[in-house]
Amino acid sequence: MNQLTKIGLTLLTAVALCSVGCKKKPSNITPLPGAGQSSAPTTSFASDPIRTTRPSNTGLAPGNAFQPGNDSGSRAVPFDPNAGTQKSDLSAPLGGTDANPGPRPGGDKPEDRETLKGDTVYFEYDKSAIKSSEYAKIAAVAEYLKSNAGDDLVVEGHCDERGTEEYNRALGERRALAVRERLVNLGVPASRVTTISYGKDRPVDVAHSEDAYSKNRRGEFVLLKGGAAVK
Repeated sequence: MNQLTKIGLTLLTAVALCSVGCKKKPSNITPLPGAGQSSAPTTSFASDPIRTTRPSNTGLAPGNAFQPGNDSGSRAVPFDPNAGTQKSDLSAPLGGTDANPGPRPGGDKPEDRETLKGDTVYFEYDKSAIKSSEYAKIAAVAEYLKSNAGDDLVVEGHCDERGTEEYNRALGERRALAVRERLVNLGVPASRVTTISYGKDRPVDVAHSEDAYSKNRRGEFVLLKGGAAVK
């Protein structure tokens, strides 16, 4: 084979190789459905830990029904139709409610609210400490009890209208306990004196004034006639 023939064959081979390597990709081809995409999840609805906690529309308050596609990623709390309808225990005196007052201190012993009415102890705003001006009243009550061993005593704690039910219930109890403690220190047996707090539920003056408030911040004495004599 002469030199010219070899050169010609070499050129033909190079042209053939270029033609194969530079072939154009096909265009305007419609992709197959799902090609190049991840497959759809196979997990069933029942296995979804968020959705299985969604309450059904039955029993839900209006406007609280689960809306598909509005999933925040947090677990739903079932609606309780009875929530918020029960009366708080703090809306009534310690020991019961007005409808169900529970056991009264002293049981069935007759009450006497008049004998010691003039010895009602009054308190400063938001205070349970007994003022020195009230000491003589408590001393008079102590002397009465020592002279009347057949009577027991209930000390009622009261507050003015300012403040929450919970706070005033606790404040009224502290006031009643402060009076009871002083009576015991004056020689009255602790077993003869019980306490109860009405908070702000039983004002003697319903006006919204400082004068009315000062009358309502009080510790009242209620005698229980016929209490067992203390030996």
